Amino acid sequence: MKILVVDDEQDIKMLFEQRFRREIREGAFTFKFCFSGEEALAFLQEHPSEAILILSDINMPGMSGLDLLAAVKAARPDLPVIM
Repeated sequence: MKILVVDDEQDIKMLFEQRFRREIREGAFTFKFCFSGEEALAFLQEHPSEAILILSDINMPGMSGLDLLAAVKAARPDLPVIM
């Protein structure tokens, strides 16, 4: 299952990879990291059914997490988003 992580802080990738290293190695989780709301929307448009969950920061430059939430819910109301 692919989890889309959206955060403007680049270190978040390393933190998730360290915390979930066993699950990643076993293939239980796959993570895709986007560093802006705009990048996340582009990924979702190119891969419409790949993500099963979005974990998003709220405060990001440009598109905020709340703006991303509204856009995702308009396009994919079934996709869970955790802020």
